[in-house]
Amino acid sequence: MNIFDRLSMIGLGLQATKQLFALSEHATVDDSALESTDAADLLPVGALLVPVTDSLVKVAVLYGLSGLSALMNANSSKAETKAGWGAFQKSQLNAGQVWRILSYSLVHPSFAAALREGAAVSILGTATTRFQSFSLAFSAVRLGIFVPLLVTAPQADDDAVLTNMSGSSYCLLGVFLASLATDRQRLTFRSQQDVLAATALGVLCSQMLSGLLQSKGSARKAGLASLGAGVISTLIMQIVRRVNANKPE
Repeated sequence: MNIFDRLSMIGLGLQATKQLFALSEHATVDDSALESTDAADLLPVGALLVPVTDSLVKVAVLYGLSGLSALMNANSSKAETKAGWGAFQKSQLNAGQVWRILSYSLVHPSFAAALREGAAVSILGTATTRFQSFSLAFSAVRLGIFVPLLVTAPQADDDAVLTNMSGSSYCLLGVFLASLATDRQRLTFRSQQDVLAATALGVLCSQMLSGLLQSKGSARKAGLASLGAGVISTLIMQIVRRVNANKPE
């Protein structure tokens, strides 16, 4: 690994660290929900599947990128074609095409993979937005872009082509599961819609975890790293949130 490769990895590490700090910043939100037990403050599980935020622009930013990624895939499976669409290549990065650090996340191994990733990001992003906040969901999406490269790019050959490794969806999954584990008292079942929503989310999470365990090589390594980053960052956020809530005013 030459000096440029080392500097590139340091840059990716700094970006990933920045996103981790961005996730931790959400610990400053209102903590009244941590101690509230009023029925009015409980969130119906069915609301987690309703894609409603305070701005349509935010929805377009988070979910529009997922839909756009499906359009940025050629039918050809040739590495040259995917590199032309913006896939990550260390040789191209060394040539100054730093933008591939971001654009690779929009290039998928296949059109079907792009649709699966877009659907997972949309559903889990909506659930995280409704359960926690849009900023937390968007931070997880950004973190999921840098973590896969951090764990796969150093071992990749200069001409190896790296495409989307589902880092954003697995990072969102980690954030969502960690949020459920720490804030499950905020959720309530009020109707049949809540049961259906819980079932749908459970099936999606189970399928994603099963697919991750069945994957091999760099895809599995990238998925596990992204999932772990989502879980760990959310647990840190919840710890800081509770510490702030217990501080005397």
